[in-house]
Amino acid sequence: MRVALAVLSIMIGVASVIIMVGIGKGAEDDVRRKIESMGTNLIVVSAARSRAVKGQAGKLGIMTTLTLKDASMIGEECPSVKQAVPVYSKKLPVKFESMTYSTRIVGALPSIQQVRNISLESGMFFDTDENRLMSPVAVVGPTVVQSLFAGRDPVGESISIGKVLFKVIGVTTSKGAVSGEDEDDQIIVPLRTALNKLMNVTYLSHVFVEAASFDQIYSAEAEIRSLLRERHRLREGKENDFTIQNQADVIETQGSVAKTFSLLVASIAAISLIIGGVGILGVMLLSIRERVTEIGIRRAVGARRRDILVQFLGESSFLGVVGGTAGLLLGLCGSAGVGYFTGMSVVVAPEYAAISFLSSVVTGLIFGIYPSWKAAQLNPIEALNSRT
Repeated sequence: MRVALAVLSIMIGVASVIIMVGIGKGAEDDVRRKIESMGTNLIVVSAARSRAVKGQAGKLGIMTTLTLKDASMIGEECPSVKQAVPVYSKKLPVKFESMTYSTRIVGALPSIQQVRNISLESGMFFDTDENRLMSPVAVVGPTVVQSLFAGRDPVGESISIGKVLFKVIGVTTSKGAVSGEDEDDQIIVPLRTALNKLMNVTYLSHVFVEAASFDQIYSAEAEIRSLLRERHRLREGKENDFTIQNQADVIETQGSVAKTFSLLVASIAAISLIIGGVGILGVMLLSIRERVTEIGIRRAVGARRRDILVQFLGESSFLGVVGGTAGLLLGLCGSAGVGYFTGMSVVVAPEYAAISFLSSVVTGLIFGIYPSWKAAQLNPIEALNSRT
């Protein structure tokens, strides 16, 4: 029973490390996939926030310095930039029949499909002619479909955005939430339609930029910053009237958070291994106490202290091997079970599984050193005279 409990504690420790690290690794990969789904080599240039909107104390508005010409010049004059898409987005109420829903309206060019990796679940996307003619057409996200259309296919239906009637021509494929923002809760319309018919503005809120390659993201960011400062006539020492965020920084930040989480849960799970080691220590000490006569007989017939030491180290290591093997199997089954029943992404990393197994063996070995040394130091005569 003592041996079984010691092996069980080692098994639980190994399985906990595998499952917890798998959950953390899965979360890290899931975050990375969602960020990358926002667009390949993406850089987001945003208009800075003004300090206050006139007549609305305490509220912030966007600056009006980011223009269509800025977006055009970014695409033309920055060597590390593949293409730039001007965008204006704002939250507006949308009405369909008797239902009203407030969502983000994104005015953009058709090329936003490539820059933001937007694919369609049904229908079609608007083209350059529809943008040029300011056509009232819209492509909606899955969250809008659920909230406004109760999940039924909206293609061909008419919706009111503000005071303008739009025809739904497509539905985007779901991307989920990224950094707390639902990427499916939006309606994309042609940029000229948004600027002239909905928003009545001549400036932009964002420019989505695709760098020529992932390695050129930082050089593209530097080129964009230099170009916009020059175009906006910002003297040295003056703050930018825009902000730039690149995908590489977002991936690095989110990855760092996920790795910290993985290390935290792995550290907590590793405590179980230590507890298992203490269990092995107790089992071995009790085993030596009960087998003093056996040790005395072995010494009397010629066994050396080294032989006794190796014997008991082997036994403690064997407990670690048995516990580690059982924990490895339990961890693999547990990871599959967590993924199946919760829908979470659980990634079993072979290197962590191997480290967990080796840790269990090492734990058995380390916590068996003192009992083995104590057994090897027993006096043969005293051992033979003892009664257990």
